[in-house]
Amino acid sequence: MKYIFIVNISAGKGKGKILIPKIEAECKKRNREFEIRYISEGKSGFDIAMEYKDEENVIYVVGGDGTLSVTLPGIVGTKNMLGIIPAGSGNDTYRTIKTMEDGEHLIDIGKVNDRYFINVACTGIDADVGNNIDKFRGTIIPTSQLYNVSIIYTFITFKCKKIKIKTSIKNIEDKYTILSICNGSYYGGGFKIAPKSRLTDGLLDIYYAEKMPKLKMIPLILKLKEGKHEGKRRIHKFRTNHIELELDEKIDFNVDGEKMTDKKFIIDVFPKAITLYNDKEFVKNIMN
Repeated sequence: MKYIFIVNISAGKGKGKILIPKIEAECKKRNREFEIRYISEGKSGFDIAMEYKDEENVIYVVGGDGTLSVTLPGIVGTKNMLGIIPAGSGNDTYRTIKTMEDGEHLIDIGKVNDRYFINVACTGIDADVGNNIDKFRGTIIPTSQLYNVSIIYTFITFKCKKIKIKTSIKNIEDKYTILSICNGSYYGGGFKIAPKSRLTDGLLDIYYAEKMPKLKMIPLILKLKEGKHEGKRRIHKFRTNHIELELDEKIDFNVDGEKMTDKKFIIDVFPKAITLYNDKEFVKNIMN
């Protein structure tokens, strides 16, 4: 079994590239056979992962949530295990993973229309914050502040939209501020949207926030940061394995850091779909 590192050298303003010598040194220290592969304009993380589809390796994604989202379909349905070296700007998927025990874990994955995700799929002001980050990449704004700048920009420009939500538990038709479908716990660079969500429970945690005045959105966002929004007025939570969303116009969805646009979304969870390889000491030694 080899370690295959799929590296996005652009992730985290070049953080992925900086980590390569540390990856090599740590693998050599452990006498671990490894390969380092680079995402390029002509070859995505998915393309590289598919080259190993008939093998049994640990495929480490060296990048952020967006890199992971693109690479994930190349691991689903194979005997390869997934590892993560968090080298992006948000790294929210890894925030959940590092709370889990070391070892191999069969974890759930979600699917929005034709796109897989591990962590969170969302629409509303929170999704717009994630999607608007791209407007500020490559500027003088530090990577650590991209989410904060995007929050301010999104707050100024955001408009609520009407949505139809259909599940086996309830149906909702209303304007919304936030709609988050959570497999993992964190998004937005550390906002604890789903404090009780687990990657191994076979369910998605759904958080729906009604339309509210913009001034009330600020306290909501602050509560989200600390995971203290559950039970608050205008915040609704339920759990399901299937949800359908329909809108009158196309909207942007943020799916583990990647944007998708449509007016209808069908979302399911697939229990125990891939094997996660969690070695926190290995990752810590590379990141330090």
